[in-house]
Amino acid sequence: MQRLFCTILLVAALTAPAAADQTDPRLDGLFEELRVGEALRPEDNVARIMEIWADAESDTVDILYARAQLSANNGAFDLSGALLDHIVGLAPNFAQGYALRGAVRLAQEDRAGAIEDFSKVLELEPRQFEVRTTLAEILLAAGETRDAYEMFQKVLEWNPHNEHARDRARNLRRDLDGQEI
Repeated sequence: MQRLFCTILLVAALTAPAAADQTDPRLDGLFEELRVGEALRPEDNVARIMEIWADAESDTVDILYARAQLSANNGAFDLSGALLDHIVGLAPNFAQGYALRGAVRLAQEDRAGAIEDFSKVLELEPRQFEVRTTLAEILLAAGETRDAYEMFQKVLEWNPHNEHARDRARNLRRDLDGQEI
């Protein structure tokens, strides 16, 4: 197992940087369908968007990313973090590498590191509604109600079908001004 890991890292070191997943031209159409309500099945558009975002367009980075996801899902956050550090080094424009590393850091209670990674994701892909949802929850937990509300509104700008964000925004709006929207 250790030898396979070392081989993967060696191959990764010899490959060119990955392309940025968020530049895929298919994303614009999928987002437009979501935003204007033309998506027949919004959950299919969201799944397709997530699939495109997760494709680094580099076999090496994709393998490392899959391994990092599996490690994180199994609670092996140190291994996942090490893989993700390597991924963002190889593919600095691969937003999902930062998104997953931010989630791993959050799971390890490194809130500052998570926020740093999530900020990088939004720099690379401002439409990343999943990261915006997580940031909104972080803001809410910190008592930053107005900022959390605004972040949930940005989630809804890109994915108006997100029920969680809609419910949270509605409740926060009531808290902010006492009026239902």
